[in-house]
Amino acid sequence: MSGRAGLYLRLSREDGEQESQSIDSQRALLTRYAGERGLSVAEVYIDDGWSGTTFDRPGFRRMLADIEAGRLDTVLTKDLSRLGRDYIQTGYYIERYFPAHGVRYIAVGDHIDTEAEDGTLRLAPFLNVINDLYAADISRKVRLALTARRKAGRFIGAYAPYGYWKGEGGRLLIDPETAPHVRKLYRDFLAHGSVLGTAKRMTEWGILTPSDRRQGSGVGERTHGVWSEQTVRRILTNPTYAGHLTQNRSRKRSHKLEQRVRLPPSEWITVPHTHEAIVSQREFDCVQNILAARRYQRSGGEGHLLTGLAFCADCGAPMTYVRESETRTYLVCQGYRKGGRLHLCTGHWVREDRLFEQLRQVLTDLADAAGIEGRQFEPLNRIAAAALIRRVLVHEDRRIEVFFRFRPPEAAGKFCIEYSRKV
Repeated sequence: MSGRAGLYLRLSREDGEQESQSIDSQRALLTRYAGERGLSVAEVYIDDGWSGTTFDRPGFRRMLADIEAGRLDTVLTKDLSRLGRDYIQTGYYIERYFPAHGVRYIAVGDHIDTEAEDGTLRLAPFLNVINDLYAADISRKVRLALTARRKAGRFIGAYAPYGYWKGEGGRLLIDPETAPHVRKLYRDFLAHGSVLGTAKRMTEWGILTPSDRRQGSGVGERTHGVWSEQTVRRILTNPTYAGHLTQNRSRKRSHKLEQRVRLPPSEWITVPHTHEAIVSQREFDCVQNILAARRYQRSGGEGHLLTGLAFCADCGAPMTYVRESETRTYLVCQGYRKGGRLHLCTGHWVREDRLFEQLRQVLTDLADAAGIEGRQFEPLNRIAAAALIRRVLVHEDRRIEVFFRFRPPEAAGKFCIEYSRKV
């Protein structure tokens, strides 16, 4: 037997593989096997630290290039799992790719030889499935271990969130260089209420983006990238900046794919008060209120002032806007509009312009009582409404309850506006 053999060695330490699978032990085993059978070792290909669930590995790709160039006619691995742990892809290379390129494949430990006539090759699909299941089980165990560390308040990511450094024991520490940029980002958004606008201004100011920070690492000359709307929103919605470590905001689609999907806030793992905050809780909450209110928008235009804030006091349905003329708009109970004949609710409604005037007057009075200039509410704008008002309830007799996001000086969390029945 003679031939130009390539030895392929792979180790994935994060998968919990032991010393018996080490690169040195694989090399010694395969070199001895090739020598005993008269195979000339043309090259050794190594992927140290690469998972078997992906085939996009540098050593593996280099081996394929040599096969395409005709430099190899035999490939040796310690066992099938060294070639890969995805049974579909592993089967493709064993049953299609290697034969198509005239390459003999040998998995020494599993007694698999594509040129053998003793039927051992028939076991390869079963072994591939077992290796795949092993990878899935290891992936599940790793996820459980990482989840436990997240719930213990330890940061496990490779890079700390923008504005922080990763300290010992997974604790986040303030980064004095980038933390001021985070504060500036929050305050700009609070001043203007536009995610896209804040992204544009951060770019115009030449502030390092998170990717700039990771790539620069303080060495050499840095180039300033462009702040995207997605990056700004990710920072604005991350409770980590208020001192509450938040992880598990995204995950891989499967243990075989690197593609990640974003998770809803209900699946995030948040541990309160784990590190020093960059922004205050009040600032963070105010930003969330503005973002939540701005999600309710009419197609093709800005949302109404109270869209997402006004609800029927009896059935809980949102109050929707109905335009009677160019100058007159009403807020009407959506439950009544959709189910009036079913008597799901009654005809709650109120004039938009008069409601706005009452809200502006109440906010001005409260500001004056607190010693704050009230002219900022003339006219009342959507950002101010979202930041100050939690919800507005409209009763059947057109009495209005306004629940604020702060405690007014003379009320215990809410203030009632009484309307005349002629509104």
